[in-house]
Amino acid sequence: MKKVSIIVPVYNTENELERCLDSICSQTYRKLEIICVNDGSTDRSGEIVDKFSQKDSRVKAIHQPNGGESNARNIGLKAATGDYIAFCDCDDWIDKDMYEVLVQTLEEENVDIAISSWYKETGAISQEIKNDLPVSEAVFGRDELLEYLYMRDSYRGFAYMWDKLYRKEILRDKNGSLLLFDETLRLGGDVLYLAQLALNINKAKYVDRAFYHYNQRQESGCHTKDVRKLRDWLKAYELIIRIFEDEQIDEQIMGYVKRFLAYHSSNAAEIAISQGDDRAKKEFQGFMHQFEHEYVALNSRYPERIRRYQSLMKC
Repeated sequence: MKKVSIIVPVYNTENELERCLDSICSQTYRKLEIICVNDGSTDRSGEIVDKFSQKDSRVKAIHQPNGGESNARNIGLKAATGDYIAFCDCDDWIDKDMYEVLVQTLEEENVDIAISSWYKETGAISQEIKNDLPVSEAVFGRDELLEYLYMRDSYRGFAYMWDKLYRKEILRDKNGSLLLFDETLRLGGDVLYLAQLALNINKAKYVDRAFYHYNQRQESGCHTKDVRKLRDWLKAYELIIRIFEDEQIDEQIMGYVKRFLAYHSSNAAEIAISQGDDRAKKEFQGFMHQFEHEYVALNSRYPERIRRYQSLMKC
């Protein structure tokens, strides 16, 4: 039986952390290594991690000064000894058979990555995320995976790192070294990392089920109003574009990545405008102008998006 290493960066989520770790420890697939990296929490999160490590030998508690989420994930990656790698955020939770199903998929289909869908959790409302277009029931390759990842209106089930299980072998760069998260990015490190992993994948398989529960907290990083972090999110997409250009990725996929950069630029510009930050507004509007063509062309079915976008460029 192969071992699954699950990396859980932990920071100040004492109200959600026990639910998260309970859901992982209760998995029907038992051969797990649960690496909890307490990243300088100032609440009871560190104590909770220690409590779980004392009652379940599979839980490894690592405590460190705050270094950011990417640093915490890197510490977990370096400590991982499993054959397969998974990620779980400390305020989310998973269904009990998630890794049993994904391990079975990896092994029976002989693929590099097994992918599932997820639930959007907003307070008392739970919404299972469905793809608008059908996903191949067969094993598929890298280029098709990239389509599923970046054609987000059609394939919402592919969006994130944590609804997937990876063979450890694909977590390598071109030199054979362990692929690590970019710690200079305060936001968007996971976006860049998933893009880099996708380039390493030869065979993938999608499981048409949701297992992962993504908890939508307003204080989480993706809801930040900090323009410095928003700049990093845009930088992550800039880096993806550069990497994909070097790899000569199909122009259609490049267009969708550029649309993402344009979309996040519009959100950042809206926040800068609300904060009266003219310098940041102009910077973000610069990205909007640069990628306006891709945004408009790939949102032709959504005129309201285009109207909002063009209005923000004029503010």
